[in-house]
Amino acid sequence: MDKAISRALGAGIVTPVVATAAAVAVELAVMGDLPDPVATHWGTGGPDGFSAAWTVPLMTALTAGVLPLILGASAVLALRRGERGFTLRLLPAVAAGLSVYLGALLAGTLVIQRGLETAQDAPGVGSIMLVALPAGAVVGVLAWLSQPRETASVAAPSPASPLALQPGERAVWLGRAEMTPWALAFIVLATLAAWTGAALMWLAGDTVASAIITGVAVLLTALAATFTVAHVRIDSSGLTVTTGVRLVRLRVPAEDVASVAAIDVHGLAQYGGYGIRQIPGATAVVLRPGPAIEVARRSGRRFVVTVDDAPTAASLLAAAGEAAHAAQD
Repeated sequence: MDKAISRALGAGIVTPVVATAAAVAVELAVMGDLPDPVATHWGTGGPDGFSAAWTVPLMTALTAGVLPLILGASAVLALRRGERGFTLRLLPAVAAGLSVYLGALLAGTLVIQRGLETAQDAPGVGSIMLVALPAGAVVGVLAWLSQPRETASVAAPSPASPLALQPGERAVWLGRAEMTPWALAFIVLATLAAWTGAALMWLAGDTVASAIITGVAVLLTALAATFTVAHVRIDSSGLTVTTGVRLVRLRVPAEDVASVAAIDVHGLAQYGGYGIRQIPGATAVVLRPGPAIEVARRSGRRFVVTVDDAPTAASLLAAAGEAAHAAQD
């Protein structure tokens, strides 16, 4: 197995699984010696949020396990496709450090309540933070250093030839871009996990934790509805991209088109992720790796959107730009 893949697998998959399993094992081991309910949130004056003890292992599995695994798995899958770059080295390191930090923090909050008559007597969590935060940081740094440094290689775009149209002939290209099935599955699972956690927290009576998790669930739902699919239209007026439930609309007028090319993109390696991305010199709507059109605007900025049949789309947009420039002369 490639060294980059094997090291990312160890950091982004194995480490979160082991760290989460260890944290949950500690929590289950002390379960019989805990007050009912247990403290799950601390304010400046001490514990101010309480829940049933079983909610803590659940939260550990969701936050220290599921979230880091999504980050690590995303990087591993991208590396297996041949992508390389800074972000694909960073994600497994973040996954490893985050899982250790959250696992140690949540397990520690139960350990310090062992043997108490009431959770209101629970001490502060400052000592737990002093252990969990450095542990997570050290593991994250080690995970980063254990992975090889590799840079992304990007092929130079080749400008598309304008599509030949007869005088008076009009053409419209309609397409859509969707996230890959595995990415959609991750998003759906994360959203369902957040809503499940929120429902359980409300049932347990922890208002603070319930409100936080509900907010996360609402955010994930909105992101899933908005950024998992994009509708693309190319006609004589230029390029229009509308996302998901049509809350976001991006447009490149034909007269602003300097050149167009059909390219292959890798979202994590080139743009640091998927969705609507902003990097120096470019805006990108990247929902999956693979074919895309790249528009060089007259301002010098680039606009990229992933689509199927990118060569045809690029040729038609190049023709629209050529016609718009001719009309201006």
